[in-house]
Amino acid sequence: MDNTIELIKKQHEVLVNVIRWLDHMRYSNTQIRDDVDTILNHSKKLEEASELELTKITYIGKEE
Repeated sequence: MDNTIELIKKQHEVLVNVIRWLDHMRYSNTQIRDDVDTILNHSKKLEEASELELTKITYIGKEE
């Protein structure tokens, strides 16, 4: 499970870098910029549900 959490963190870092690059290259008003921004900043419910799933899986794995 630690690897999954680490992978998600790294993917998040990459998406933040993509946003920065798009802005730097003046691609701020593009669909891909909107899509990345939505995933990073406007999907709180999905992020919370994912965190809950990871917590459950981690907890179940420790019981065994």
